[in-house]
Amino acid sequence: MDQNSNKAIGKYATCLSLVEIGLGSFLHGFKIPLSGHLLSLNQGFILTRATVELKNPKAPSYISTTSALLKSLSPAGKKLTPMLAISTQGQLYSFGLMILGNNILGQILGMGLLTLWSFIQPLCIYLLLFGKDLIYMLEYYIDKLAAITPVNEKNLLMVLGLLIVFKIIIGISLVILANKISVETFTKYIRWAEKHKQNKKSKKQISNPYIGAGKDLFNPLFLLTWVLTLIFFIFAKNDSSEIIWLSLRPIAMGYLVFLFFRAFPVQKIAKRWIGKERQEVLEKTLESFK
Repeated sequence: MDQNSNKAIGKYATCLSLVEIGLGSFLHGFKIPLSGHLLSLNQGFILTRATVELKNPKAPSYISTTSALLKSLSPAGKKLTPMLAISTQGQLYSFGLMILGNNILGQILGMGLLTLWSFIQPLCIYLLLFGKDLIYMLEYYIDKLAAITPVNEKNLLMVLGLLIVFKIIIGISLVILANKISVETFTKYIRWAEKHKQNKKSKKQISNPYIGAGKDLFNPLFLLTWVLTLIFFIFAKNDSSEIIWLSLRPIAMGYLVFLFFRAFPVQKIAKRWIGKERQEVLEKTLESFK
């Protein structure tokens, strides 16, 4: 890859990181639900814009990997799960381009694959935390609902399918928009997102991984899933000691998994992989976000 391409990839990686920080702060600050899905659509929009300019099917994967490395240099907070999401979504987008070509059809396929990952990653994590009990719990509540309401497994799968299709339609619209907008309009969008990043007076992220992992256990989605699982165990199991063990296991597993996500030495690995010179450039870029 020539020097101009490297500069362009660096520019778009910076754009993606700016919006991930700025727009992410805006969404989380106002407690907007499904913020992860909105951020994935934003990534697809920026990658499409980069593809239009660079004409390189591998550019989205390079841009996303560089942006993920910037996330690894963040001094606090979660690193591994956002890095996994950003980098994987970039690889999936590039895969779409390599299948159908570096054109709007390839971009649409890439966007479609990218949007699916934000559904798959959380499901994989919660299956890791709760194991097969998560499946049994879902089946239990679906059966109970089916007895008193028209809700059944088929209906719920249809709703999930409609949500996925709706998100893909939004993604396709963003692909078309990215092909149509001017450079000036795109620049205005990046500047708008940057303005909404958290200021220095904002609540600081937790740097201690042990405390942060404990706080992650109070995530509303984790708490809701755990409470529903506990209720399922109370009605499905007769042995109280077994209920206690089964209800405490997801908490212990959750703490260990959240601790791994926070304490994994991804920063050290990233620094070794990217080299000292590139590391200094990325750290300077990261400092400009604060």
